[in-house]
Amino acid sequence: MEKGVAQVKDILKIGVTGSAGSGKSLVCQGFKRLGLVAFDCDNIARQVVEPGQKGYEGVVACFGSDVVNQDLSLDRAKLRTLLVNHPELRKTMEGLLHPLILEQMDLQIKTAVYDREPGCVVEVPLLFELGMENEFDVTVTVVASQNALLERISKRDNVSRENAGKLLGLQMAQNEKIKRADHVIENIGKPGELFESVENLYIKIKKEFLTIKS
Repeated sequence: MEKGVAQVKDILKIGVTGSAGSGKSLVCQGFKRLGLVAFDCDNIARQVVEPGQKGYEGVVACFGSDVVNQDLSLDRAKLRTLLVNHPELRKTMEGLLHPLILEQMDLQIKTAVYDREPGCVVEVPLLFELGMENEFDVTVTVVASQNALLERISKRDNVSRENAGKLLGLQMAQNEKIKRADHVIENIGKPGELFESVENLYIKIKKEFLTIKS
C-alpha cells in the first residue's frame, strides 16, 4: 500500500444532510478543503439513471416516455414537478433508486484514494428519511432559517416561494433532522464563517472518532 494512503476500514465516514437550501454542499466543500474526500448522493443518483443503467430503465418503466428527452436523457425538470405534485410517486422513486445509489456510494468510498485525511464526507439530502444514518460514523445536519431556505430554493430552482415550500414539505422537518443528527452546523453567516465552523467541528469529530476507535 502506498505510504500515506489510509486503509478503507479505517476511514471516517461523515454523512451531511439538511433541508433543501440549507447549505449542505457548502459544508461538504468545507470538509473537502480540510482534505476529506467528498461525495454527493445527488451526483450518484444522476449516475445510476444515465441511459443504459438499471435506474434509468426503472424510471422509464415507472413514469413512461414522457420523462425522456429527445437525446434519451431524463427530463429532470419534469420529474421534479411530478414528484413535488404527487408525493406518492416519490416513494416509488426512492424504492427504485435507493438500493442502486447505496451500492454505488459504497463502491466509490471503497475505491477512493485517501492521501490527505483518513476520512470522507457524503452529502445525503434524505439521509434520515431513507434510514441511511447507520451507513456513517457521524451524521451532521446543516440548518438555516425558514425564510433563508425558501429564498435559496426559489433562486436555485427558479420557482415561486410557494413551490419552494412544497418541496420543503416533502422532506422531514428541520427540527426532526436536528434531533437525529450527531452534530448540527448553522449556516447563518458568510461562507468563510461556515468553513470555520466546519473546521472546528472536524477537530471535535476526529477526537471523538479516535476515542471510539481506541
